[in-house]
Amino acid sequence: MPEPDSKEPLMIYSKNGTVITVRSPIRNRILYLLAEEGPVSFSRIMEYTGLSKSTVSGYVSSLELKELISMVPDRRDARKKTYVLTASLIGNITPSIQNGTSDFRELIRQAYAKYDKIDYKEILPHIIKVALSESGINIDPVIRRGGEILGQAVAVYLVANTLDKTLANIAEFWKHYGFGEVKIRSMDPLQIEVYHCYECMIMPKDSGKNCAISCGMLKAIFTAYYNEKVNVEEIQCMTEGYDCCCVEISRPEQG
Repeated sequence: MPEPDSKEPLMIYSKNGTVITVRSPIRNRILYLLAEEGPVSFSRIMEYTGLSKSTVSGYVSSLELKELISMVPDRRDARKKTYVLTASLIGNITPSIQNGTSDFRELIRQAYAKYDKIDYKEILPHIIKVALSESGINIDPVIRRGGEILGQAVAVYLVANTLDKTLANIAEFWKHYGFGEVKIRSMDPLQIEVYHCYECMIMPKDSGKNCAISCGMLKAIFTAYYNEKVNVEEIQCMTEGYDCCCVEISRPEQG
Protein backbone atom coordinates (compact mmCIF):
# COMPACT_ATOMS: atom_id res chain seq x y z
CA MET A 1 0.00 0.00 0.00
CA PRO A 2 1.21 3.56 -0.65
CA GLU A 3 2.60 5.38 2.36
CA PRO A 4 0.40 8.18 3.72
CA ASP A 5 2.55 11.23 2.87
CA SER A 6 1.01 12.28 -0.45
CA LYS A 7 3.45 15.21 -0.84
CA GLU A 8 6.27 12.89 -1.90
CA PRO A 9 6.61 11.15 -5.28
CA LEU A 10 5.38 7.57 -5.28
CA MET A 11 8.17 5.32 -6.56
CA ILE A 12 7.00 2.12 -8.24
CA TYR A 13 9.03 -1.09 -8.10
CA SER A 14 8.43 -4.50 -9.60
CA LYS A 15 9.46 -7.92 -8.31
CA ASN A 16 8.33 -11.31 -9.64
CA GLY A 17 5.24 -9.78 -11.21
CA THR A 18 4.30 -7.85 -8.06
CA VAL A 19 4.15 -4.04 -7.96
CA ILE A 20 5.51 -2.46 -4.79
CA THR A 21 5.21 1.26 -4.05
CA VAL A 22 7.43 3.41 -1.84
CA ARG A 23 6.78 7.04 -0.94
CA SER A 24 9.18 7.58 1.98
CA PRO A 25 12.08 9.84 0.86
CA ILE A 26 14.55 8.02 3.12
CA ARG A 27 13.54 4.58 1.88
CA ASN A 28 13.82 5.80 -1.69
CA ARG A 29 17.28 7.25 -1.00
CA ILE A 30 18.41 3.89 0.33
CA LEU A 31 16.99 2.10 -2.71
CA TYR A 32 18.67 4.61 -5.02
CA LEU A 33 22.00 4.04 -3.26
CA LEU A 34 21.73 0.28 -3.69
CA ALA A 35 20.78 0.67 -7.35
CA GLU A 36 23.83 2.86 -8.02
CA GLU A 37 26.45 1.27 -5.78
CA GLY A 38 25.18 -2.14 -4.61
CA PRO A 39 26.08 -4.30 -2.85
CA VAL A 40 26.23 -1.72 -0.07
CA SER A 41 27.29 -2.09 3.57
CA PHE A 42 25.13 -0.99 6.49
CA SER A 43 27.74 1.61 7.41
CA ARG A 44 27.61 3.04 3.89
CA ILE A 45 23.83 3.44 4.20
CA MET A 46 24.36 5.31 7.48
CA GLU A 47 26.96 7.55 5.84
CA TYR A 48 24.77 8.21 2.79
CA THR A 49 21.60 9.04 4.75
CA GLY A 50 23.29 10.76 7.68
CA LEU A 51 21.04 8.88 10.09
CA SER A 52 21.76 6.95 13.29
CA LYS A 53 22.27 3.20 13.42
CA SER A 54 18.89 2.53 15.04
CA THR A 55 17.02 4.74 12.54
CA VAL A 56 18.70 3.16 9.53
CA SER A 57 18.02 -0.28 10.97
CA GLY A 58 14.30 0.50 11.06
CA TYR A 59 14.24 1.67 7.44
CA VAL A 60 16.32 -1.28 6.25
CA SER A 61 14.08 -3.75 8.08
CA SER A 62 10.97 -2.28 6.46
CA LEU A 63 12.55 -2.58 3.00
CA GLU A 64 13.47 -6.18 3.74
CA LEU A 65 9.88 -6.90 4.79
CA LYS A 66 8.69 -5.48 1.46
CA GLU A 67 11.28 -7.75 -0.22
CA LEU A 68 12.81 -4.77 -2.00
CA ILE A 69 16.26 -5.50 -0.59
CA SER A 70 18.01 -8.48 0.94
CA MET A 71 21.11 -9.04 3.06
CA VAL A 72 24.00 -10.98 1.54
CA PRO A 73 27.35 -12.05 3.01
CA ASP A 74 30.15 -9.53 2.61
CA ARG A 75 32.80 -11.06 0.37
CA ARG A 76 35.59 -9.65 2.53
CA ASP A 77 34.07 -9.95 6.01
CA ALA A 78 31.18 -12.34 6.72
CA ARG A 79 30.42 -10.46 9.95
CA LYS A 80 29.41 -7.32 8.07
CA LYS A 81 25.89 -6.67 6.79
CA THR A 82 25.74 -6.02 3.07
CA TYR A 83 22.55 -5.27 1.16
CA VAL A 84 21.47 -5.59 -2.47
CA LEU A 85 18.44 -4.34 -4.37
CA THR A 86 16.11 -7.21 -5.30
CA ALA A 87 13.46 -5.30 -7.27
CA SER A 88 13.39 -3.16 -10.42
CA LEU A 89 12.36 0.50 -10.50
CA ILE A 90 9.51 0.98 -12.99
CA GLY A 91 8.92 4.70 -12.57
CA ASN A 92 7.22 7.21 -10.33
CA ILE A 93 4.04 9.21 -9.94
CA THR A 94 4.28 12.79 -8.73
CA PRO A 95 1.44 14.28 -6.66
CA SER A 96 1.00 17.28 -8.97
CA ILE A 97 -0.28 17.18 -12.52
CA GLN A 98 2.00 18.77 -15.09
CA ASN A 99 0.42 21.09 -17.62
CA GLY A 100 1.75 23.73 -19.97
CA THR A 101 2.45 21.49 -22.96
CA SER A 102 1.19 23.97 -25.56
CA ASP A 103 4.78 24.50 -26.70
CA PHE A 104 5.11 20.77 -27.28
CA ARG A 105 1.92 20.68 -29.33
CA GLU A 106 3.24 23.53 -31.45
CA LEU A 107 6.49 21.63 -31.98
CA ILE A 108 4.49 18.62 -33.14
CA ARG A 109 2.69 20.77 -35.69
CA GLN A 110 6.01 22.12 -36.92
CA ALA A 111 7.80 18.75 -36.95
CA TYR A 112 7.97 18.46 -40.71
CA ALA A 113 9.17 22.02 -41.20
CA LYS A 114 11.74 22.07 -38.41
CA TYR A 115 13.41 18.66 -38.60
CA ASP A 116 14.51 16.63 -41.59
CA LYS A 117 13.41 12.99 -41.80
CA ILE A 118 10.86 13.33 -39.00
CA ASP A 119 7.34 12.00 -39.41
CA TYR A 120 4.53 11.57 -36.95
CA LYS A 121 5.09 7.83 -36.55
CA GLU A 122 8.58 8.57 -35.27
CA ILE A 123 7.41 11.00 -32.61
CA LEU A 124 4.71 8.76 -31.15
CA PRO A 125 6.99 7.79 -28.21
CA HIS A 126 7.45 11.48 -27.42
CA ILE A 127 3.69 12.07 -27.49
CA ILE A 128 3.08 9.12 -25.16
CA LYS A 129 5.77 10.31 -22.76
CA VAL A 130 4.35 13.83 -22.58
CA ALA A 131 0.81 12.47 -22.13
CA LEU A 132 2.02 10.41 -19.19
CA SER A 133 3.91 13.37 -17.71
CA GLU A 134 0.70 15.43 -17.80
CA SER A 135 -0.66 12.91 -15.30
CA GLY A 136 2.52 13.06 -13.25
CA ILE A 137 3.73 9.63 -14.44
CA ASN A 138 7.42 9.15 -15.21
CA ILE A 139 8.52 5.84 -16.78
CA ASP A 140 12.13 6.81 -17.55
CA PRO A 141 13.53 3.83 -15.59
CA VAL A 142 11.68 1.42 -17.89
CA ILE A 143 12.72 3.38 -20.99
CA ARG A 144 16.32 3.37 -19.77
CA ARG A 145 16.13 -0.39 -19.24
CA GLY A 146 14.85 -0.69 -22.81
CA GLY A 147 17.92 1.24 -23.92
CA GLU A 148 20.11 -1.21 -22.01
CA ILE A 149 18.47 -4.15 -23.75
CA LEU A 150 19.09 -2.53 -27.14
CA GLY A 151 22.66 -1.65 -26.14
CA GLN A 152 23.37 -5.22 -25.07
CA ALA A 153 22.11 -6.46 -28.43
CA VAL A 154 24.28 -4.12 -30.52
CA ALA A 155 27.37 -4.04 -28.26
CA VAL A 156 28.80 -7.06 -30.05
CA TYR A 157 28.98 -4.94 -33.23
CA LEU A 158 30.11 -1.66 -31.63
CA VAL A 159 32.66 -2.66 -29.00
CA ALA A 160 36.19 -2.72 -30.46
CA ASN A 161 39.69 -3.35 -29.12
CA THR A 162 40.34 0.35 -28.51
CA LEU A 163 38.29 3.13 -26.98
CA ASP A 164 38.77 5.38 -30.02
CA LYS A 165 37.40 2.73 -32.39
CA THR A 166 34.49 1.98 -30.05
CA LEU A 167 33.60 5.67 -29.93
CA ALA A 168 33.82 5.89 -33.71
CA ASN A 169 31.47 2.91 -34.03
CA ILE A 170 29.01 4.53 -31.61
CA ALA A 171 29.07 7.78 -33.60
CA GLU A 172 28.42 5.90 -36.84
CA PHE A 173 25.59 3.90 -35.27
CA TRP A 174 23.90 6.98 -33.79
CA LYS A 175 24.08 8.82 -37.12
CA HIS A 176 22.97 5.85 -39.25
CA TYR A 177 19.86 5.18 -37.17
CA GLY A 178 18.92 8.81 -36.63
CA PHE A 179 19.66 8.99 -32.90
CA GLY A 180 21.80 12.10 -33.34
CA GLU A 181 25.29 13.36 -34.14
CA VAL A 182 27.88 12.18 -31.61
CA LYS A 183 30.94 14.24 -30.66
CA ILE A 184 33.48 13.67 -27.89
CA ARG A 185 33.66 16.55 -25.44
CA SER A 186 36.25 15.01 -23.13
CA MET A 187 38.18 11.77 -22.78
CA ASP A 188 38.90 12.18 -19.06
CA PRO A 189 36.24 12.15 -17.81
CA LEU A 190 34.63 10.52 -20.83
CA GLN A 191 31.85 12.85 -21.96
CA ILE A 192 29.82 12.27 -25.12
CA GLU A 193 27.78 15.03 -26.75
CA VAL A 194 24.73 14.26 -28.89
CA TYR A 195 23.51 16.96 -31.29
CA HIS A 196 20.04 16.76 -32.87
CA CYS A 197 19.19 14.18 -30.22
CA TYR A 198 16.17 12.17 -31.33
CA GLU A 199 14.90 11.73 -27.78
CA CYS A 200 14.97 15.42 -26.90
CA MET A 201 14.75 17.63 -29.95
CA ILE A 202 10.96 18.03 -29.85
CA MET A 203 10.38 17.57 -26.13
CA PRO A 204 9.06 20.57 -24.17
CA LYS A 205 11.55 22.89 -22.55
CA ASP A 206 12.02 22.35 -18.82
CA SER A 207 10.62 18.81 -19.11
CA GLY A 208 13.66 17.35 -17.38
CA LYS A 209 16.48 15.30 -18.81
CA ASN A 210 15.11 12.99 -21.49
CA CYS A 211 18.00 10.85 -22.79
CA ALA A 212 16.85 7.64 -21.09
CA ILE A 213 17.31 5.38 -24.13
CA SER A 214 20.75 6.81 -24.94
CA CYS A 215 21.89 6.50 -21.32
CA GLY A 216 20.71 2.90 -21.21
CA MET A 217 22.41 2.03 -24.48
CA LEU A 218 25.70 3.67 -23.50
CA LYS A 219 25.62 1.93 -20.12
CA ALA A 220 25.32 -1.47 -21.82
CA ILE A 221 27.92 -0.71 -24.50
CA PHE A 222 30.58 0.58 -22.10
CA THR A 223 29.84 -2.14 -19.57
CA ALA A 224 30.68 -4.57 -22.37
CA TYR A 225 33.79 -2.58 -23.36
CA TYR A 226 35.24 -2.36 -19.83
CA ASN A 227 33.82 -5.73 -18.80
CA GLU A 228 32.48 -4.15 -15.62
CA LYS A 229 29.48 -2.06 -14.63
CA VAL A 230 29.82 1.63 -15.49
CA ASN A 231 28.05 4.74 -14.25
CA VAL A 232 26.22 6.82 -16.84
CA GLU A 233 24.91 10.30 -16.05
CA GLU A 234 23.21 12.80 -18.33
CA ILE A 235 24.86 16.07 -17.32
CA GLN A 236 22.98 18.34 -19.74
CA CYS A 237 20.00 18.10 -22.07
CA MET A 238 18.65 20.05 -25.02
CA THR A 239 15.41 20.52 -23.07
CA GLU A 240 17.39 22.64 -20.59
CA GLY A 241 18.30 25.11 -23.33
CA TYR A 242 21.64 23.63 -24.41
CA ASP A 243 22.52 23.09 -28.06
CA CYS A 244 23.26 19.41 -27.39
CA CYS A 245 22.81 16.69 -24.82
CA CYS A 246 25.85 15.40 -22.94
CA VAL A 247 26.39 12.09 -21.15
CA GLU A 248 29.28 11.26 -18.82
CA ILE A 249 30.52 7.68 -18.49
CA SER A 250 32.66 6.67 -15.53
CA ARG A 251 33.95 3.40 -14.14
CA PRO A 252 33.22 2.56 -10.47
CA GLU A 253 36.65 3.63 -9.21
CA GLN A 254 36.15 6.98 -10.98
CA GLY A 255 32.58 7.60 -9.83
